[in-house]
Amino acid sequence: MLYSLIFGNYTLQDKFILVVSYLVTIYFAIVLHEIGHGLVAKWNGDPTAQMMGRLSLNPLKHFEPLGLVMYIFVGIGWAKPVPINPNNFKSTKKGMVTVSLAGVTMNLILSFISFGLYVGMGAIAQKANVDIESFWGILLRFALYIGMFGTVINISLIAFNLLPLYPLDGFRLIECFTTPNNKFVVFMKKYSLYFFIGLILLGFIADFTGWPIDVLGMYINWVRSLIIKLYSLILGV
Repeated sequence: MLYSLIFGNYTLQDKFILVVSYLVTIYFAIVLHEIGHGLVAKWNGDPTAQMMGRLSLNPLKHFEPLGLVMYIFVGIGWAKPVPINPNNFKSTKKGMVTVSLAGVTMNLILSFISFGLYVGMGAIAQKANVDIESFWGILLRFALYIGMFGTVINISLIAFNLLPLYPLDGFRLIECFTTPNNKFVVFMKKYSLYFFIGLILLGFIADFTGWPIDVLGMYINWVRSLIIKLYSLILGV
């Protein structure tokens, strides 16, 4: 995604605004997702994330190199999992479920705020006579891009993290309701990486051939369309 913005057919000014707004959006989407996990773990009685500095806004505390590379070239990736100790939870089951859902809940909140920003800035752009090359025009475009990327990226993270692949939140949620030696849990812990690589390769093959085999992309687009329709109904747009 970032790669296409940098080398896409845009003016230098547009490239700067697009890249900065994309990076700002990625920063908040990933960092607040991880902080959400850590905060909910703390509320459940486990201070491990706080003790290890994971309630920080410092992106270096959260970004994982390979996951960051995936964000740049594929548009979806991952951060370092937040360390938790379920033995500290007041209620183990409740703690595991709420911590598993905390990250995607944070992204859901961010996506709704971003969609509202996009709709609001779009309305202003239609009604206000603003020169797009002026300071206020550049600021308006920046806000529009933040709203657009914030909606798309946060919803994509929700869809991606709910996949039942280890160590994503969807897997953790399933793990909450199964035994440690459950065959599915053991299998996914061992082979999830291969499933993920396969999904990414299908996406690349689909891009080059036009074949409708991008399973991950189609799934994320379906979730994105569903949530945006819901937001549109809520905001009446």
